[in-house]
Amino acid sequence: MRVNFDPILVRLLREVKYLLLLNYKVPERAELLYKKVDTYRQQTGNLEIIAQMYNDILSELLPVEKPLLADRIEKMNVSLIKGFTDLKWNS
Repeated sequence: MRVNFDPILVRLLREVKYLLLLNYKVPERAELLYKKVDTYRQQTGNLEIIAQMYNDILSELLPVEKPLLADRIEKMNVSLIKGFTDLKWNS
């Protein structure tokens, strides 16, 4: 699993930051997006941590351990499905 935060949006946010630092006028929509930059940074950071932990758990389990934790892995997968299908950045 990985977090796929749009690289174009990352570039846009970076460019808006520097344009504002140089006191340039930026489009209103870009400025509205930039006002949420801390929220995006926090959410992507949290999602990166969750994805890394999930991947570590699945990759480091020994074959004999998988049946012992199968019910917990299934609970994690069920919880993650909502994030894959329903949740958006504004949720």
